[in-house]
Amino acid sequence: MTVFKKSSLLALMLLTAAVCSPCLAQSPARKFTIYEYIPYQNHVAGGEVTATPPLKQYLESVGIHRIDVVYLPRFMTDGEPDQKKIEAIAKAAIATPNIPVSFDTEFGNRMRPETVIPSVTEILNIYHRYNKVTPAGVYATAPQNSYAWKPNIARFDTLNPRYASIAHLLDFLSPVLYNYEGPDTKAWERAAVYNMAAAKKYNTGKPIIPYIEDAIVLKKNKGDKKSPIPVRMLTEAEMHTRLQTLYDLGASGCIVWASTRFRTADEKAPVFDRNSGWGKALVDFALAHQ
Repeated sequence: MTVFKKSSLLALMLLTAAVCSPCLAQSPARKFTIYEYIPYQNHVAGGEVTATPPLKQYLESVGIHRIDVVYLPRFMTDGEPDQKKIEAIAKAAIATPNIPVSFDTEFGNRMRPETVIPSVTEILNIYHRYNKVTPAGVYATAPQNSYAWKPNIARFDTLNPRYASIAHLLDFLSPVLYNYEGPDTKAWERAAVYNMAAAKKYNTGKPIIPYIEDAIVLKKNKGDKKSPIPVRMLTEAEMHTRLQTLYDLGASGCIVWASTRFRTADEKAPVFDRNSGWGKALVDFALAHQ
């Protein structure tokens, strides 16, 4: 091919791109659903802090959806799956098919899948026996929580495949991407890349909806499950980065988790503000990706 022909071809490609770029710019955003487990009471409305309407109701009005995160006492008895409890959860969820259920299956020794898989399998089988319309997932498990990105993260390359049977029972997969790295956003992004790839390796074709947090824990008191937890809430930019990263990696949405024990610098529970900080990032992204 002559230089002239190459130049002509390049010109044609540039012209085609110029003509098509407006079409690309107008392409609708892919859907990305933001779910919440945010147990705070208050939000800002009209410049005032209020608890009316209740926060969950308010969040739904601004495009952030509910999810039922189910903790151990609701579905286990004496360390074993409780069929009656799980049946009750499943039947109750039929009335709300748009509110997914996520079981917090943190039991057993995760490094020994044989101590985890049988009970998780039983839980999911019982649930799906009584409810085939409301999606059900589990916290982490498939893939396992890597607790941030670490130099030895490759050890999960052999552990995660052992949980493949669980991945195929789930209606959606939920890797956990909490702020274990503190304010280091780049480290968080590396963990997100690894864990999203780990979820995709199961080849289930099912939605990937990771857990994320709205805050950075400033001090942890190991073993203390009652005292307040001091946090610094994510900035608008930090939260947007998390949402955009997950979106770009192919996630179908995310679950924003928070603790009832989180306390900001004023020693009070955080307040949701749709016009500021992490709250603004959530609402703006949710409304742009409905």
